[in-house]
Amino acid sequence: MKPNLGRAAMSGAVAGAVIGGAVSAAKQMKDVKDGRLTKEQAVENTVKDAAGTGLATAAGMAVASGLGMGLAMSIIAMTAASAGVKYLWDSSVKSAK
Repeated sequence: MKPNLGRAAMSGAVAGAVIGGAVSAAKQMKDVKDGRLTKEQAVENTVKDAAGTGLATAAGMAVASGLGMGLAMSIIAMTAASAGVKYLWDSSVKSAK
């Protein structure tokens, strides 16, 4: 294992969770204001979205770091891996409605 692979994955997980959680929280707040969700459901959805985005970003960072390709190919590999993991997460974890 490359020495920076774990660090890259952890950094990706934290950044992805923070960004994904912030985006989800904004959407959830709108849904609460519109009466589509309770506050508890909004919190549950935000936590699930943050976890899924963090996991997806960590996977993408690990793939991109592990392959050691140039910038363009690393971005493509990271995007593909992240999208795939996020799709699997969203397919297996149901949001509160």
